[in-house]
Amino acid sequence: MTNDKLRRESVIKDVITIFINAIDFLSDDEKLSVNENTDIIKDFKMNTDDATLMIMDLEKHFSVSPDYEEWRQVSSIRETADLIIRHLDEKSPNK
Repeated sequence: MTNDKLRRESVIKDVITIFINAIDFLSDDEKLSVNENTDIIKDFKMNTDDATLMIMDLEKHFSVSPDYEEWRQVSSIRETADLIIRHLDEKSPNK
């Protein structure tokens, strides 16, 4: 597995963990069902307050600051991870 794939899997795993912690009302079965294709808003009826908390936690965890419009364009765990990776790559002079 390439470093990029390992990195992406790691970011996805962290996004899932932060998502689950942000909404804090999922059953154990629902937690296990969260994956990179999960639609953050539609699949679990996430409200605006929970979404804002999750965004703040993601920005702090990854030390990134996508703007509001970028956040509005993501809906799945995968899209969220891709946005974070894009911002991490912009911060890194080696990418």
